[in-house]
Amino acid sequence: MSRFKPRHIQTRLTFWLLTSVLVLVALFWLVAARAPVVLTKNYIADLLAHDAEVLVLGVEQTGDAPRLDPAYATPLYERPYSGYYYQLDVAGTELRSRSLWDFELQSRKLESFPGTYHATGPAEQHLLVYADRIQKDDTWIEVHVAADLSALEERIETFRWRFAVLTLIMLGMMLVGQRLIVRASLCPLDRVRQDCRRLQEGEIDRLDEAVPPELRPMVEEINHLQDTMQRRLSRSRKALGNLAHALKTPITLIDQVLQRSRDTLPAETAERLAEGVSRMRRITDRELRQARMAGEARGSQRFEVARELPRLLGMFRHLHPEKTFTHRVDCPAGALLRADREDMYELVGNLLDNAAKWAASHIDVAVSQEDDGWHLTIADDGPGVPTDSLQALAQRGTRLDESRDGHGLGLAIVREIVELYAGELTFARSAALGGLEVRVRLP
Repeated sequence: MSRFKPRHIQTRLTFWLLTSVLVLVALFWLVAARAPVVLTKNYIADLLAHDAEVLVLGVEQTGDAPRLDPAYATPLYERPYSGYYYQLDVAGTELRSRSLWDFELQSRKLESFPGTYHATGPAEQHLLVYADRIQKDDTWIEVHVAADLSALEERIETFRWRFAVLTLIMLGMMLVGQRLIVRASLCPLDRVRQDCRRLQEGEIDRLDEAVPPELRPMVEEINHLQDTMQRRLSRSRKALGNLAHALKTPITLIDQVLQRSRDTLPAETAERLAEGVSRMRRITDRELRQARMAGEARGSQRFEVARELPRLLGMFRHLHPEKTFTHRVDCPAGALLRADREDMYELVGNLLDNAAKWAASHIDVAVSQEDDGWHLTIADDGPGVPTDSLQALAQRGTRLDESRDGHGLGLAIVREIVELYAGELTFARSAALGGLEVRVRLP
């Protein structure tokens, strides 16, 4: 079992793309922020190396003390604290630029020449020092040439901040673009999800197969499974109706034979056989009636209450013209009850059939859509049921009055359908009509 909770594909893609973008942007920022510093310092070091060679060329030996010909030093080395300095060691004699004034450059002894190092100059200037040992004639000259980096570092710092702001703006644009790309890429999945919801609601029979190649095998498998289930369900229901229809003739024949032989059979035996034949006839009549009510509807369709309920009531008004059926529907037009249409026909049909048998003259039906689901109430003005017998009504085969037609399966089947949809079934005495009131709640 996975240790991690499943996450949305969009969340995963966004997370990994965001991580990748952040890493790449961070590396890009580090390289882009560091590169100008390195390139600029290398460029300055090259300039200082050139100045060092020129300065060595200007060293002259006059008597016992060496000197530097001023013509070989640029004016920058003459102006005090100009930011450009040199310091030469010629056979133990130190030659310094006038720009150092009275400041002595703390030169370092490098392990190898040429090389660069950083030092603190006059007025706390941050210096980049180029050092080399160059031979002129027979004399080795150690030269240190320095340039102030303070102004350059300030400009580089300003560039870094501006580049950081620009990078953040670019990052934001990339994230927005990445989000839009992910959403656009997942649009086919969202359409499949919406089609699955519409399939569940009964609005469509199959998923649209006009999807990208990556999704087509899944959609085709779902459609194949849907078609297979519909064919099996249709065959099962047709077989049940055909069986009930096929049994009508043998049952009629048995009943006729029984009627002709009643005088030759013991009274108790004849009565029991007649009761059995009557029960089989009621069962087959019920199944045929349910088959007619269900019609040719596909099992995936949903029960449109405002349209289907009047149709059912019209059928029962035709079957029981002596009874008055009233109904109230409190739901938006076109509202769908998320349940199999034939299951709802069987549930409501059984309840109406039971109410019509027991009602004196009036059956009232009310349907409403509440926050916790659909509520169906069917009440009649019949004799009702004693309070201590209400719970027994939903038990399979229970009949509280053997004098009335009924095989005891109707209400138990209603209970099974309600349990199938995780609903609730309760019985009570109708306060308005005085008879039995059946309440069904389906989520």
